[in-house]
Amino acid sequence: MASVFYYLFFLLFTILCFIPFALLYVLTVKFDRERVVLHRVSRIWSMGIYRLCPLWRLKVAGREKIDRGKAYVIVTNHQSMLDVPLMYVLPLNFKWVSKREVMRIPIFGWVLQMHGDIAIERGSSRSARHMMEEADDYLSRGTSVTLFPEGTRTKTGRMGRFKEGAFLMAKSAGVGILPVVHDGNFEVQNGWKLRMPHTFRVQVLDPIPPEEVASKGVRELTAEVEALMKEVHRGMNPDLYADGAIPQGGEACRV
Repeated sequence: MASVFYYLFFLLFTILCFIPFALLYVLTVKFDRERVVLHRVSRIWSMGIYRLCPLWRLKVAGREKIDRGKAYVIVTNHQSMLDVPLMYVLPLNFKWVSKREVMRIPIFGWVLQMHGDIAIERGSSRSARHMMEEADDYLSRGTSVTLFPEGTRTKTGRMGRFKEGAFLMAKSAGVGILPVVHDGNFEVQNGWKLRMPHTFRVQVLDPIPPEEVASKGVRELTAEVEALMKEVHRGMNPDLYADGAIPQGGEACRV
């Protein structure tokens, strides 16, 4: 029953937030090139998603490591669709790299488009080149870019193998990399039921400075960041990496 109430509140909250968001887009799009105003509204909207349930807790560590005056290529693991709003805990203006089909989803996809996020077509080299050019443009203007280096959501809760695109992007743009590991979104849902109480955790790791990014090959850099983030995630949720761990979401709380 608690899950049903959450979904109802979530639907109402989303509709109520979307209307002023769309209005702000119309009023600011002409002069706010980086969509800073919309990003700030997105932070309020996104955190509201996690605050709707009084039995959910959100713990964030390492935000003091972020230099707000710098642009980063932000890399984070991918557990569910809730990963997107969760990353708005970061005190940075950033753009997502998202599959184009996601941007066609009503309301959610429209918000990504209005937000100025970067679309990429699955399996298209031309789209990949355009994405890199658009990301480089944002980074050169001081706006960070966020990617899921795994490329797709995990099916086991464990972090998957990283692709090299995010690291090539950072080298090309001459910016640092900000690794961010989170946990909790994979286990919160089992079918349609939601786990309550539940804790979501976000850990910001030490940024990799542009000089270090430039000094290493893309393959080496990818492997090092992947190993580091997996080690941190294993420490956050060792049960997922235990032998015989069941590849499914956590048991839902039937309230």
